[in-house]
Amino acid sequence: MQNINLGWKFKKLPEMDINTMTVVTGVEPDGFEAVDLPHTWYRDGAGYQGTAIYKKNVCIEADSSKRVFLHFGAADRFCKVFVNGQYVGEHKGGYSAFTFDITNQCRWMVDNEIAVLLDNRSFNQISPLAGDFTVFGGLYRDVSLSITEKSCFDRTFYGTNGIIVQAAVAEKTGKIVVENHTLHCENAQIAYTVKNAAGEVVLEQTEPLQNRVELTVPHPALWCGKKAPVMYTLQAALFVDGKKLDETEVRFGFKTVSVDAQQGFFLNGEHLKIQGVAKHQDFGGVFCATTEEHLQQDLHDILEIGANSVRLSHYQHPQRMYELCDEAGLLVWAEIPMLKFLDDEALFENACSQMKELIYQNMHHPSICFWGIQNEIAMFGESQAMYDRMQELGALVQRMDGTRLSACANLFCVKNDSALNTHTQAVGYNIYFGWYYGNMADNADFVDKFHQDNPNTPLGITEYGVDCNLAYHAYEPKVRDYSEEFQALYHETVYPIFRERPYIWGTYVWNMFDFSSEIRDEGGVRYINCKGLVTYDRKVKKDAFYYYKAQWSDEPFVKIAESRFVNREREKITVKVYSNQPSVSITVNGVSHTADSNTGVFCFENIALQQGENKIIASAGVLTDQVVFHGVKEKDESYIFVDQNPGINVKNWFIDAVEEEKMFPTGMFSIREACNTIVESEQAIAAVEKFSKKLAEQMKERRGMMPLERILNYMKNEFSEDDCKRLNAALTKIKKQ
Repeated sequence: MQNINLGWKFKKLPEMDINTMTVVTGVEPDGFEAVDLPHTWYRDGAGYQGTAIYKKNVCIEADSSKRVFLHFGAADRFCKVFVNGQYVGEHKGGYSAFTFDITNQCRWMVDNEIAVLLDNRSFNQISPLAGDFTVFGGLYRDVSLSITEKSCFDRTFYGTNGIIVQAAVAEKTGKIVVENHTLHCENAQIAYTVKNAAGEVVLEQTEPLQNRVELTVPHPALWCGKKAPVMYTLQAALFVDGKKLDETEVRFGFKTVSVDAQQGFFLNGEHLKIQGVAKHQDFGGVFCATTEEHLQQDLHDILEIGANSVRLSHYQHPQRMYELCDEAGLLVWAEIPMLKFLDDEALFENACSQMKELIYQNMHHPSICFWGIQNEIAMFGESQAMYDRMQELGALVQRMDGTRLSACANLFCVKNDSALNTHTQAVGYNIYFGWYYGNMADNADFVDKFHQDNPNTPLGITEYGVDCNLAYHAYEPKVRDYSEEFQALYHETVYPIFRERPYIWGTYVWNMFDFSSEIRDEGGVRYINCKGLVTYDRKVKKDAFYYYKAQWSDEPFVKIAESRFVNREREKITVKVYSNQPSVSITVNGVSHTADSNTGVFCFENIALQQGENKIIASAGVLTDQVVFHGVKEKDESYIFVDQNPGINVKNWFIDAVEEEKMFPTGMFSIREACNTIVESEQAIAAVEKFSKKLAEQMKERRGMMPLERILNYMKNEFSEDDCKRLNAALTKIKKQ
């Protein structure tokens, strides 16, 4: 395989329509810029949506007796490929690998022009159609050439290397099902060799070429997560008339997974509580165009926090990331970018295609335990067509790979009896009580009620978290103050709720890292979703990171919290320390204090500060950490978030329960109602139309479970709080049926 990442030319083509192009014509030779891959054209605040072209000349050092494959790690997101001006093919989907056979378009031993047209719009037929993350655009993963004999493994089969490996365990025997895809092969045989982790041959077997072969390994060593991530290697050599013409290899592992609605998740028959984090693929400064260095940094941080699982959201990640999870023993939730549903045949075909690519390309990875078919698809409403299609997707997953669990991640307002909870073997919910709605304690009521209503449905928490801007700090943190202290308090409060319930098979913190979202302007930060435990550039681990490290990691540590809350006007404060040790001591200006804790959180109250510098040292045995707080006379106002464009604040509309009931009377409509419910009521939607036709149109378009209150927040530039109160008053005069 020849990497061809270097020496490309790039140009935006805003006047072009990629849908209609089957030849590359009319592209002026000027205006190109030199780029190397991986590359994205995205820059903060300059999220170009449209067509672009990449070009490169490559010498094919072979003759017409050979076959040439052109492989793309990904192209975001609608791609058409041309070689020497001839159309080769297209690919729809921005996250999976794909390969073209370009033999018939090649010229031998001379330069060949490769041209790639890309468009990062969705055209309503390529998922994702929506999402709180940036669709960047670009050739942002590796591009390479492979030259083989005419008889070879078929690299064009869903972007794989031509063989699909599925490993299972039954009665202490390892079963390997190999699915072969070849080109131009007659009188062919395949020689299989399986080696263990030490490189020792445990199986050698030669079979006539057939689509499906089953191999067995007695008493295999199992892939046991972080405890023992044991891997095997299968080598396949293709022989035609006794001559070896091609070969490839796949690393894999043996394991079993299951999930029980009462007891949770099991790996190889042993109970394992999933302690997970979710991540997007992008990284500050390079966006989606990450390299090995960036993937290794993310892996390092995930292992440091002590997580045993990672949700690779909301699409297929680089092949290398799955390999790193295999090697590190991290359990993986893998998924396709199905975030919005339209009853459109082409869109559903694209979803199925992306699911097949995800599974075929990654089925051999032992780290993968869940195949996710959708995330928050009910954001824009539910329908029978949606239920039917999700049933088909769930069935597709189970047909393709019965050794893993089909899964979904539902929005909090998906009702407990919704059919969306019946299409997969494991169900996850994304819930944000205490941030977007409700109170932190409501998380307990929510999961308990779901389990009561669905005692046979395995439930996990696939997202929970809050935004945090490291510039903001508070002694008494409150929701939407965006302080580092509130993020820490939220996780300290909410995570134990989930951890203590045995029926919850696991949790995924949203998110391990801050990530790009070009629609965002929140908490004093633009273009970034700041729910990460680590900053976008990976340079700062927030306090909440160390809370989870205290819960999950076996690596002894001690860390003083609130270290960025430097200027302190109070004479006495509470000093918080995170550690996974049973006892911690602090020394403040020469005075020592000791505390014990079994929660990982140590709070030292009424610690006196002096004006000026106060050095605080925390210790647990030989472990130490230190910070300096400055005693000041006046409060540092820079620590307080001031919304320059405030939206509605319903919490400030009432004083107590009686006043709240007046604002939102039981049995009546209000702005707290879901958009879909309001749209379905002639009286209610008429009241909205009288208030604002534009708002009514927005609601009809979304027709989702999102509360009207959230829509009003998004449109805060157009509606004041008084406007919203007026609309609420009109709705509360209409009785719900």
